[in-house]
Amino acid sequence: MTIQQSLFCVITIESVKKLGLEKSDSNLAILLDMFMQEVLSIEIQREIISSIGRQKNNDKIYDFLSKEAFNNHYMEVIYQMFRTCLYKSKEDMRFADLRDRILKHYNNEVMQKMLEYHSFRKEKKRDLKSQRQILKPSLLIGDNRITLNKIQEQQVQLIFTSPPYYNARLYSDYRSYSDYLDSMKDTLRQCHRILENGRFILINVSPVITKRAGREFESIRYPIHFDFHNILCESGFYFIDEIIWIKPEYSVPNRIAGYLQTKKPLSYKPNCVTESIMVYRKNASFLLDKNIKDYDKNLKNDEQIDSTNCWYISPKSDKNHPAVFPEELCQKVLKYYSFEGDVVCDPFAGSGTFGRVANAMNRIPLLCEQNLEYAEKLKQGGFNEI
Repeated sequence: MTIQQSLFCVITIESVKKLGLEKSDSNLAILLDMFMQEVLSIEIQREIISSIGRQKNNDKIYDFLSKEAFNNHYMEVIYQMFRTCLYKSKEDMRFADLRDRILKHYNNEVMQKMLEYHSFRKEKKRDLKSQRQILKPSLLIGDNRITLNKIQEQQVQLIFTSPPYYNARLYSDYRSYSDYLDSMKDTLRQCHRILENGRFILINVSPVITKRAGREFESIRYPIHFDFHNILCESGFYFIDEIIWIKPEYSVPNRIAGYLQTKKPLSYKPNCVTESIMVYRKNASFLLDKNIKDYDKNLKNDEQIDSTNCWYISPKSDKNHPAVFPEELCQKVLKYYSFEGDVVCDPFAGSGTFGRVANAMNRIPLLCEQNLEYAEKLKQGGFNEI
């Protein structure tokens, strides 16, 4: 079959893969001509580039990529071209130069991540961990930005916390919202340092409203969860998921009452029955599979799962603390984001619900608390001060 005859055939993923498996100048010529057809799906284009990358004639492959990588193609197609450069660069430095030019041209975060992952695999270096420092339920008393310095790098496998809401409680009084975010960022940097590479941090937050200074002034409602995204990313984490914690309506403050009285537009304020559980992963140059492989294959969860990102959980009240985690919420987080034997940390422990649940689920809790009254109760509950 001639090249021209082959192009009249229907192009499928299977036919392209078949051409890629056999390395020859004639197959490469067919693939190059195929790519230039006007009506091709993105999936077919990507497979053609992959098959081109399997061929041996680096001169022709380099000439093709040098031209097409800077043409007006969809980014998914460009990613495949970049991937070809990554693998070809091991045998031909021209592709390393082309790889860098493509990356500079697009300044694209996906390609940057591809390069990091590829470099990690190429180097085949083990991600060395520190010897385990925390062997029993432990407590750090004081400002976590300072006390966490006692913990060595990569000692923790999961962090879950609900940071103090800006000026919404007596124990969370800050001079300004900017100061609040700066303080939270300092804590997150410590969290990044102590967290094992590739593991998860979950932050429970929701918008908070400050009291009006007087009836003639408007209150301010702060979208804390939006701002936390930025400081999490700046601290070395990247976004994975948002889980919505949904509470029964009777359990939340009634904001709709004013509107129900007047029914006037602009006065509508809905009852807020949700909070966000923001799920982020510490930046790492490897897939999550590497973290999972560290554990016994027999360590698995039960069959009961939460199949959506909406968790319906009633809040919990406590006479000793104004904002406590429900045990059910802690159980779910520990079940889905940690293994038995993991060291898990709550840097704003409060009454210590997360630590107690973690201990009951055969994890090793590390708690931080600067309120001396709360800290003393945690010590009485079996948490050893470091």
